[in-house]
Amino acid sequence: MTSITSRFSALKDKLTRRDIKPLAERNRVTVGLVGIGIVAALVAAVFSYEKIPFLTGKSGYSAYFTEAGGIKPDSDVRVSGLSVGRVSSVKLDGTKVLVNFTVDDDVALGNRTEASIKTETVLGTKMLEITPRGEGRLQGPIPVERTRAPYDLPDALGDLTSTVSALDTAKLS
Repeated sequence: MTSITSRFSALKDKLTRRDIKPLAERNRVTVGLVGIGIVAALVAAVFSYEKIPFLTGKSGYSAYFTEAGGIKPDSDVRVSGLSVGRVSSVKLDGTKVLVNFTVDDDVALGNRTEASIKTETVLGTKMLEITPRGEGRLQGPIPVERTRAPYDLPDALGDLTSTVSALDTAKLS
């Protein structure tokens, strides 16, 4: 019994609170610098709140496209017509365009997920439409084979021109 009591008092001695100097007795310059550092870190965290993934409940993904198709940072990301995130950046990566975007954590993107850039408004605002497919979880960027760039007016006019030029107007008359 005495052995347990002696062990308990030895442990209690180790866990006793050490004397901590009050702030008034510390170096004021050091206390001021630490305070400024803490305030600066808090301000930076507040202004970059959207970029901190574990606080926002969003996960970052990326997709390769053959062309940017008018997509810009801060464009909407949608799944089945529901807004689930934002495009964070659009960069040229060799001959392809790398689009980085965020999606809510509760949206499951499988390993065969597809992406397409679509026109959102009559004025031509673009959005990123994600189609979740496959099993498991999406790892790495979505390859070009599973992405589609938008069909723009110049493309439509070009197709119309080639269709009209292929018509036999004599037979048509």
